[in-house]
Amino acid sequence: MKTLIVFYSRTGCTRLVAEELAQQLGADTEELKEAADRSGARGYILAGRDAMLKRPAELLPTIRRPGAYDLVVVATPVWAFTMCPAIRTWLTREAAQLRRVAFVCTQGGRGAEGTMADMEQLVRHPPVARLVLRDKAARAHAAADVLSAFVATVRAAGDNSAS
Repeated sequence: MKTLIVFYSRTGCTRLVAEELAQQLGADTEELKEAADRSGARGYILAGRDAMLKRPAELLPTIRRPGAYDLVVVATPVWAFTMCPAIRTWLTREAAQLRRVAFVCTQGGRGAEGTMADMEQLVRHPPVARLVLRDKAARAHAAADVLSAFVATVRAAGDNSAS
């Protein structure tokens, strides 16, 4: 099963998870980059505001074509109880190409369930798997069992689609 992991990571937490999943799944990755600077305290505040207001992001060009993959895993941090603007923009732009998806949310607080519902609404079909990780567990590499279970679910969904 040809798999792509698309992610955005302001602080590196979601990147850690995406890279570990890519390794376990043998997947390609596409890290979304924005034209806007989201670093530092000012970037943090503006990022939360833009997420809350559901503002689109100006994305830098991407390399991978999601329609060329059997499955696309979309990984986002949860900002202000929703997905980050880069993921929202990318999902809006690419939804028609996404045949099968899985969702990953990293969060310091709460909001992953609403984020997953919003992501599903944008792609217009349910994901084959969902994963929510606390930032603390991801940074401490303390989520191995949860990641392995997610990978097993994704692989099983791929096996089921082939039959």
